[in-house]
Order: sequence, then structure tokens, then C-alpha cells
Amino acid sequence: MPWRTFTPISSSALTLFFGAATLAAWGCASSADGGGEATGPQGFSGQVNHDPGAGAGADGAAPAGPNCGNGVVDPGEQCDGTDLQGQTCASATLSARPDGQLACVNCALDASGCSSGAGGPGGGTGGGVGTGTGGTTGGGAQPGNGGDGGAATGSGGTLGGGTGGTTAGGTCCSGGDCLCHGPVPPSLTTSPGTFTTGTITNTLGTIHYPTNADPPFAGVALCGGFLNTGPEMDGWGSFYASYGIVTIITTTLGSDDPNIRATKLLAAIGALKQENTTSSSPLFGKMAGRYGTSGYSMGGGGTTIASSQDSTLRTSVGLAPWGPTGNGVSVPTLLLCGDADTVAPCTMAQGAYGAMTGPKMMMTIPGATHFNWFGPKDAGGGMSGETALAFEKVYLEGDERWKPLLLAGRGTVTTTIH
Repeated sequence: MPWRTFTPISSSALTLFFGAATLAAWGCASSADGGGEATGPQGFSGQVNHDPGAGAGADGAAPAGPNCGNGVVDPGEQCDGTDLQGQTCASATLSARPDGQLACVNCALDASGCSSGAGGPGGGTGGGVGTGTGGTTGGGAQPGNGGDGGAATGSGGTLGGGTGGTTAGGTCCSGGDCLCHGPVPPSLTTSPGTFTTGTITNTLGTIHYPTNADPPFAGVALCGGFLNTGPEMDGWGSFYASYGIVTIITTTLGSDDPNIRATKLLAAIGALKQENTTSSSPLFGKMAGRYGTSGYSMGGGGTTIASSQDSTLRTSVGLAPWGPTGNGVSVPTLLLCGDADTVAPCTMAQGAYGAMTGPKMMMTIPGATHFNWFGPKDAGGGMSGETALAFEKVYLEGDERWKPLLLAGRGTVTTTIH
């Protein structure tokens, strides 16, 4: 099993997440420790409080614990009633959305009422080189795409047509609002792209970025699942970066539940925005203001929750998502699942898929279990990576050249994309 970092977890928590049959196959104990209700990491009992007021349903949420509502924060609860344990929007979202009102729903912190404050669409000043009105990239007109401070309000910048790739000034889409990095392969691929890559160590994760591609760049925050802390997913970071997409592999605790992973994914997006405004960063002035999230297992549930909380995201890619939601999700979403996965079966993704309202695609990969997602070549001999890359190219970068490849994907596909 490729997980490398572990946090001590009770056997009852493992039984809740993996199921007794899976643990038995691994030779692990499956009975509760000393009796009582089986609970998950840090008392997590399965509650995914991304849809306030919702009980258990197709998206994998479970009801609150038996003592929820008594006004006392009991073990396994993040809050109860008005007792938020001193948490605020700033602390609960790691300052990604410090304004607004943090709430307690079903004894789990609910950050849906938190906001990022100033600098939303139409506000602030254009951030990023060449992302404002009148910017040019490599000889073609590039309409403003917002940058990190507002919607196309900045002054124009110029980008030279250097070697190592192109950002073709909107020539790869009909409306001009797109980034066009590198050539398009003749077919779907998980081979490395044309760009060399480097890394930046950030307090919120490891950032993988292209070193010889012309900016501006789109960015993705990606995290792992239960028991994962970040490094397990590094293969995705270098893969995306080799195709011109900046990717932060988000640091988590192994025991973080989907809600917490959603919060950390959004905070990691904030870290990319900060790199864009830090003069000493290799990404200074190079981010285009186009961001998405992705995650595996509980991180896959987290990416859908992040999408329900921030509709400005361009993409959400769930890899064998556990506990996903579709309620309130209009962000373009790709859900990948394996037909041999007994931990996060495709029925779990299907329930969330049905509730989503934006462009969406769900692919069932034959033979993939819950442990085939740590790199782009793992699930289905690369079906996961090749499909995720094409989806990011089409919806994160807006590169329409990749759309025929996306629609030609392997596996069993359900989609509203045409």
C-alpha cells in the first residue's frame, strides 16, 4: 500500500472508513476499541457538513452524533450550538476567507457563510503580468482574465515569446479568454509534457511549476485522502506542471475529514495568489487568476465541498471521491471512480454528480480499486491522468484544442459536455 505517512487511528475509525471486509483482507482488527460508537479520525463520525441541514443521503453524509444539540462540545464534535470553541472564519479557513459568519451545523463547523472580502470579481486591481486589458502574449491580443485581484481591471502587460512553449494570446479558443500552453498531443496521454518543472516549498504545501513556459499560468490545489499528508500525491504536481499548470500539493493531517480538506484546499489557492504578489517568488506576477481544486478519496470529497463554497473556481476533479456533494456545485466537475472500489464506490460519486448543475463528467474506470490514484498513471493504466489533464486544459485553461480528446476518453462516461 503506497501510503507513507500515518497518524495513530483506532481500529473503529478504520472500520468506519474502509469497512470490516477490507480490513479483514489486510489482516487488521475490525471490532470497536473497547465498545461504544465507532468513530473516525479525530472523532470524525462520517458527518460531511457541506450541505447545511442535510442528513444522510446519496452524497455520503451521515447524521450528527447522539449528543449533538446538547450545547456541549462532546468528543467527535467540532462545535455545538453557539459554542464554536473560539473558532472564527479566519481560523477555520486558515485566513482564506476571514470575513463573514462561521456557523455550527450538525455539530460540525460550517464555513459557507465565510468570504474572502475585498478583491472579488470586478474589484481590486489587476494582478499578474499580462492579465489585464490590453495585455499581449507572444504576439497575439490577450483579453484580460482577471488576475488575482479583480476582473480584468488591471493595466496591460506584455510577455515575450520566449522559448520553451507559448501562451498564444487566446488563439486556442473562440472567445479569446484562454491560456494556450504547449502543443496538443495526437491522443490522450500521461507522458510528461514539454516543460521542465521546479518546486517551491510553501507552508501550505509543495508548489510544482513550469520553469520554461511563458506565463501567465493557471493553478490547481490538490490533496490526498485519509491518512495522506501530501507527498503521496506529488506525481500529480509534476505531471500538471509539465503541461504548464501550477499545482500545489496541499499539506494535510492524515486524519483530516473532507470539510477540513476543503478548507485547506481553498487556503492553498490563497497561497498561490500570495506567490503571485511576492517579489521573491518565481511565480511573481505570473498567475492568471484561474484556479481549481482536486483531491483523492476524502480529498475528493473536499474538492466538491470547496466548489460548493467558492463558485469562482474553474474546475474540480475528484479522484475516487469519498463523501462528495453535488448540492450548490456549479463549478465544472470531473468525477473519476473505479468499478472495483469498495471504499468509495461509484454510487457515491453518482449521487453527487446528479445534483451538480454545471458542466460535469463522470468516468468509471474498469478494475480500479480505492488505491490506484496516487499518480496519473495508476488507475486504468493512465485513464485517470489522461482524462484529468484534458479536463483541466479545457476548463481551467480554456484551451478548446483539448476538447475532442476529452470527449474521446476511455472508460464508461456520463457527461453533459458536448
